[in-house]
Amino acid sequence: MPRVSIVIPVYNGANYMREAIDSALAQTSREVEVIVVNDGSRDGGATAEIARSYGDRIRYIEKENGGVSTALNRGIAEMRGEWFCWLSHDDRYLPNKTATQTAFLDRNPEVRIVGCDFQLIDAQGNVAGEHHEPLRVVRSGLELISAWVFGCGLMIHRSALEDAGRFNESNRTTQDLEMWFRLLERNPIHLLPDVLAQLRQHEEAGSRTESRYQRDKDELFARLMDRYDATYFDPDAKTPHQRAQTYWLVAGNAMARESWNGARAAIERAWREEPSMRNPAFKARIVGPKMIARWWQTRGYVEGKLRGAARRILRR
Repeated sequence: MPRVSIVIPVYNGANYMREAIDSALAQTSREVEVIVVNDGSRDGGATAEIARSYGDRIRYIEKENGGVSTALNRGIAEMRGEWFCWLSHDDRYLPNKTATQTAFLDRNPEVRIVGCDFQLIDAQGNVAGEHHEPLRVVRSGLELISAWVFGCGLMIHRSALEDAGRFNESNRTTQDLEMWFRLLERNPIHLLPDVLAQLRQHEEAGSRTESRYQRDKDELFARLMDRYDATYFDPDAKTPHQRAQTYWLVAGNAMARESWNGARAAIERAWREEPSMRNPAFKARIVGPKMIARWWQTRGYVEGKLRGAARRILRR
């Protein structure tokens, strides 16, 4: 019985899928199964041909097209392992990924979610850089949006997935971040300082080509505002001003992601907490989030300002 299940959802993946599968099969840990879920590819059978060429070295599943969330949910339903890993068809694992993480989990049996640092690779698979996340344990919503949690670097216990529920199948492009928020309700996310995975950056990435990406971002932030109190994002946000400041930071993150309607929803939540000129969202409520973002961009500090502000609050 495998201990770890690596689920590879794929749609029209003949370009990079073989590299992803090979990296999963090359894991130094032998307690691994690889599940490839073909999400109704329309490429003349090219994706299916590659997957079938691996024979019984992988478990191969075909389904009608429904988006990444549906493919992930199908893979989770079929997995036999105790731990779930998601590997996008265009990303890769380094050989010691699962072994390093399971060793950490053996030393820390209370942990239910563990991630890692990672390399950035280009379309040809060349390493273009590395990301080393300063934050090693994500415990709050603000920490989640101020860190870079790479979904394909995570290893998640089956029980944590059962508690969080299925990936949102109506969310085709930001389903990963939505799931991490739900997982964080019950379990902190531990991030190892080891570089164990590779994130491919290329023009055909789903979030760049999916026509409803903007709508998904806006709807996700609206759901976050409906689902979570300010104390989910910052447990110390007790006073009206602190709560307003917390929602303002969420609005700033939405602006950095160019989710303008999402930013407006967070700005309104901030305003309800403290309807006064002291409210940090006061100016944005008047001129709108796009104007504020443009002003920030002219000074070149959108991401740095938001991350720095969030970390200052979290160190209070």
